[in-house]
Parts: sequence; C-alpha cells; structure tokens
Amino acid sequence: MPRPSQKHGLFRDLLTLLDRTYPTPWGTRLSVVVDNDGMPKAKAVAQWLASHPRCALLWLPTSCPRAKPSERAFGDAHDQCIRNPTRKRLRDMVQDVEQHMRDNGPWKEHLSPRYQDPEVTAAVEHMAIEAQAKLAA
Repeated sequence: MPRPSQKHGLFRDLLTLLDRTYPTPWGTRLSVVVDNDGMPKAKAVAQWLASHPRCALLWLPTSCPRAKPSERAFGDAHDQCIRNPTRKRLRDMVQDVEQHMRDNGPWKEHLSPRYQDPEVTAAVEHMAIEAQAKLAA
C-alpha cells in the first residue's frame, strides 16, 4: 500500500488513464466525480489538471452520503451485519458481511432519490456554469 504522500500519484495515474482511454474531440470535457479526500486536492493533481484543460473534477457535497454509491453499500453492510449484537467474534462478523455481499451485491446502479431533489439539480447546473466560466476566462 502506498504511503499517504504517494496516493496523489495513483490519482494522477487514474486521470491519465481516463484521458487516454476516452479520447474526444477538442473542446469536449472529461468530468471526474470526486469526494473530499485529500488526493484530488494535492498540488501535483492541480498541476496535472492545469496541463490537461479538458479534464475537470466535480466535487460531491461533503455531507451527502446518500449521493455516494459506496457509502450506500457500506452503510447497508454495516446495518445488516455489523450492528448485529449476537456476534461476539470478528471472524463471525466477517463471515456475515461476506455472505451479505454474496446474497445482495453488487448493488444495482440506480440513482438515490436525493438526485431528484431540485437543490441537487440546481447545484450541479451551477457547478457546470462555474466550470465553463473558468474555462472561458
């Protein structure tokens, strides 16, 4: 596992892979949705983004777990398995989580009802307008 100071390199590698995998005509945006982890905020990532103007990061809200599929999956496994007070041993909980994942995962990609909120739609549209304004400047 890389040290925390090296993780931004992995993120830059991911951005490079996406940039090469999805070539598009000039002027087309490549947007990557990210949470508020430290990797996308690193100076090296900002430098990479500056040299790749078609790529943009779209930030998820800091306090909106319902909008993050991974949070929904972890929350479901936690609610169904880890909060079970009858389990005293870690290996029993791990077995429960593994069984839960076999029975219920992978979670189907459907949008949370949160995505239907007018505030979320307005916020996403506002972010797109701000990003286009920065490009024009």
